[in-house]
Amino acid sequence: MAEAAIVTASVALAWAYAVGARRAWSTAGPGRIVKPHQPWCMAAGLVTVLASLSPVVDHRAAHSLTAHMTQHVVLLVLAAPLLVLGAPLPALLWALPDRWRPRAAGAWRSVLRSQRGAGWARWVIAALLLQGAAISVWHAPGPYQAADRNQALHALEHVSYLATAMLFWWALVAGRRSRFGAGVVALFVGSLPCTAVGALLTLADHPWYRDYVHGSVASALSDQQMAGVVMWAFGGMVYVVAAAALFASWLTAIERSMPARTAVAR
Repeated sequence: MAEAAIVTASVALAWAYAVGARRAWSTAGPGRIVKPHQPWCMAAGLVTVLASLSPVVDHRAAHSLTAHMTQHVVLLVLAAPLLVLGAPLPALLWALPDRWRPRAAGAWRSVLRSQRGAGWARWVIAALLLQGAAISVWHAPGPYQAADRNQALHALEHVSYLATAMLFWWALVAGRRSRFGAGVVALFVGSLPCTAVGALLTLADHPWYRDYVHGSVASALSDQQMAGVVMWAFGGMVYVVAAAALFASWLTAIERSMPARTAVAR
């Protein structure tokens, strides 16, 4: 049931995105509004979501905490940034009927204006708090096992990971390059929930989740430690790579602005 809903939603989103991109290009010209690389990022993000939540992986995740944590990490640090780089909202606005598009576009412009100045920091802080809350709450033993036993809660868990992660990555990259130095700090803070949960799982001396004790306690603890390493190491590595890319972009922006400043000084 949940898998069918995920596939249906992904196909519908891909179709709407394609319709919107085609309309935007036919109106404004190829490569305008929706850039040529963005549909590829969007497709990669949707494929990543479908692959990580496929029945085969889901079945494995039901019996292996490592597989389940891998699903979470993929949604948080691979699928979410790919979908954000696909810039779905501009394309989806163009997929709307003509009579609805102006109002929706106006609302979207208001959101973009709210990122100006100190607004950018407010968006990033809000996204950090929401993402941190989603990761912390759902990995607590009670909510985690409740989600494992209830398909609706399980779907809500995955949606909350993806939605809050997309909000974080969007807020991060939507700022000007001059803000990317602060973005490096935001990435460090954003990595802390995954790092903390991963470290706690790895260093715990007992299994957190009774549902994953299928055989001996020792094998369950070993599985949990590997799951913690996945969150701690792999999740953290992606944040480090993203921070390095933002830092390089920030330095490039500074270097480009220096000749202009020098010319003004002369």
